[in-house]
Amino acid sequence: MRVLVASSEIVPFAKTGGLADVTGSLPKALRRIGVEADCVLPLYRSVERERFSLRQAAPPVRVPMGHREETGVVMETDAGEGVRGYLVRNERYFDREFLYGTKDGDYVDNCERFAFFCRAIMEWIARTGRSYDIFHCNDWQTALLPAYIKTLYSHEPAFRSSGTVFTVHNLGYQGLFWNHDLPLTGLGWELFTPQGVEFYGKLNVLKAGLVFSDILTTVSDTYSREIQTAEYGHGLEGVLYERRADLYGILNGVDYDDWNPETDPLIAARYSRKDLSGKKVCRRDLLAEFGWTDTADEPVIGVVGRLTAQKGFDLIEQVGDWLATHPVRVVILGTGERKYEESLAAFGRRHPDRISLRFAFDNGLAHKIEAGSDIYLMPSRYEPCGLNQIYSLKYGTVPVVRNTGGLADTVVDADEDAAAGTGFKFTGYDTAELQDALLRAVAAYADKSRWESIVKRGMEKDFSWEAAAKGYRSVYEKALQKRGG
Repeated sequence: MRVLVASSEIVPFAKTGGLADVTGSLPKALRRIGVEADCVLPLYRSVERERFSLRQAAPPVRVPMGHREETGVVMETDAGEGVRGYLVRNERYFDREFLYGTKDGDYVDNCERFAFFCRAIMEWIARTGRSYDIFHCNDWQTALLPAYIKTLYSHEPAFRSSGTVFTVHNLGYQGLFWNHDLPLTGLGWELFTPQGVEFYGKLNVLKAGLVFSDILTTVSDTYSREIQTAEYGHGLEGVLYERRADLYGILNGVDYDDWNPETDPLIAARYSRKDLSGKKVCRRDLLAEFGWTDTADEPVIGVVGRLTAQKGFDLIEQVGDWLATHPVRVVILGTGERKYEESLAAFGRRHPDRISLRFAFDNGLAHKIEAGSDIYLMPSRYEPCGLNQIYSLKYGTVPVVRNTGGLADTVVDADEDAAAGTGFKFTGYDTAELQDALLRAVAAYADKSRWESIVKRGMEKDFSWEAAAKGYRSVYEKALQKRGG
């Protein structure tokens, strides 16, 4: 079976969030179980040309964009472990400082940019004789591919028997644009209906993936059910409910080659479930990194993530001053919305002995926080899967999470199940429940024997990619069956 994993970001080429980790690891895991997987993404300015030895994979392709054409060049390189990485080059669309936009908002031509990306993939495959059994598309930036395969390119031999799988990593990002962008996509106005890509008078690009794909997946079982409800469906719950027979939840795996305290070169000392002494070294190193030289035995609470309401930073905002009245240290790493950066910076100035912050994307520091913290806080409003809580379990850092999506599926509350507990959960999205969960965690930290048991149970958990890859292979087979393969 030949699979092309298409995504707007893929590790090791380009990353702004967990999507890149998933689409970087999955093709390799698929290869390990016998699925011939490649990957494709745009060639952004930030991709390190010298590191990857890019070479042109095929002659340039002319890509229709409304009443004009753009040129795309597909470059090829080794993505590791046998995976071929393909990168679509067009300076007009992708030679920019950021992937999607600046702090002040998305690029205004994002619909055009990613329509070009999808159409260039179609032209490249149609004109070069390549073929894939499955196109695995991820989030709205690749959602036009299933629509093209079922409409504009349905007559092309390369796509006649191809199955399509569309994975929703985050339904909150739908690619909503004004309807005048529709001609740029090449899709006809007959598809601009409530049953097609229309959404309250706008073009909803993600909806194209939901409507035209053979199989839909999302990244945890709980989230696959949540998005069929008005609370989590972002207006698309009806579409998802109608397609519930084709909707599957497959929990993301994590790459333990990169995230393992026994081998991690980015942390101050290595450690394991059997010997936790290195974690104390990592804790001291983390405190020093954030400017604290005393090593009082107060739990260190780590937070890493995009500074958005989805990640629960409005709740963190509300409990910040309360948290500073307790014997804890809080370290926060992330970038995102300006209002959260400003309010969190104000906390740091008011409570320099309790809260320290770094507004950056820093992979090395993220590893130090996972290793050096005692508690990892993830109070997300919603969380399709989440990876940091899984990293935290492996690093012996006890997660405090909201009981939603993948957080619900990966963390067991230690007060609800004393024998299996790996963290602390709260359900209601309010400060009182968050405060209660944090206080329960801090109380457990004071009981060293109980705390060590919770830590070690978390470190035993295995969320490697093998199970996820087998889950995807299964849905690929279902997609092929639907296409008569």
